[in-house]
Amino acid sequence: MLTPSCQLFRKKPPAPPPEPVKAEWKYPGEWTGGSKPITRIVANVDVQRATLYSGNDVVGWTYFASGIPSFPTPTGDFKILEKVKDKVSNLYGKGFDKSGKLVNSDFKQGRDLLPEGGHFEPAKMTYFMRLTGDGVGMHIGPIPKPGRRASHGCVRLPSKMAPILFEHTSVGTPVTVTGNGPDYQTYLKQSAEKAKANAAKLAASKKKAAEAAAAAVAATTLAPDDPNGPKGGVVTPAAGTTPPLGSPPGTPASPPVEVKPAEPANPAPPPGTN
Repeated sequence: MLTPSCQLFRKKPPAPPPEPVKAEWKYPGEWTGGSKPITRIVANVDVQRATLYSGNDVVGWTYFASGIPSFPTPTGDFKILEKVKDKVSNLYGKGFDKSGKLVNSDFKQGRDLLPEGGHFEPAKMTYFMRLTGDGVGMHIGPIPKPGRRASHGCVRLPSKMAPILFEHTSVGTPVTVTGNGPDYQTYLKQSAEKAKANAAKLAASKKKAAEAAAAAVAATTLAPDDPNGPKGGVVTPAAGTTPPLGSPPGTPASPPVEVKPAEPANPAPPPGTN
C-alpha cells in the first residue's frame, strides 16, 4: 500500500493522442456556388471525388465512379467537348431474347451476340458531358459503392450532383483527371487492342451460332435413303389432289386411279393339272 507521500510522485498514464480531424465527405456531394459558373473540375480517381472550382474558389465537390481496372478512365487534362442532356449509349446496354427475357445485363455492341429475334436496349447517359472523342464523359450512372470504381471508363455522377455540373459548366470547361490510370495515348492503344479482341470474340460467337443452327436443321431432316422417309427422297402427291400438269386455272383435280396388283410372270397352274 502506497503512503500519501508516495502517491504524490506516482506517474500518471499518458493521455491518448487526439483523433485526427477528418474532412466531411458525405455522399453524394455538396454545392455552395449558388449561381456561379464552374470554371474548372479536378477529379481524382484514387479517392473517387471531384472538386469544383469557380476561379480560385472551391464551390463544391462530388463523389463519382470511374472506370474499373480493365476499363480505366484516362488521366490528364481534358475539356468538355459536348453536352447532351438525354443521351444514350451506342455501345453498352442490356440484351434481351425474342420473348423479352433479359439474357445479358452488360451487353456491348461489337463484342456480344444477341439471340435470334432478340433486341438491344441502350444504357442511359443522362446529363452527358463529353471529355474525349471516343465516348468518355461524365453523366448520371449507378455508384454501387461510393469511393470505388465501377464504370466502363466514363465518370458516373450521382443523380443529385450531375444536373448541377451540367447547369454550371459550358463547352470548353477544363477537366483534369488525376490519380492511378493510363494517360490518354496509352488508353487509346489499350482500347484498340480490346476492340480487336472483341471483334474476334463476336466472330467466334457468330460461327458457333451458325454451327448450332445447322446442327438443329440436320437433326430434323431425314436423309434421302432413310427408311423412315419417302422412297427415293421424292414425295409424289396422291392422285386426285392436284389438277393435271399444264391444265388451265379452274380445272378439277384428276380422279384417283385404282392401281391393281401386277400379275405374276409365271402363274402357278390350277390345282389338278399336270
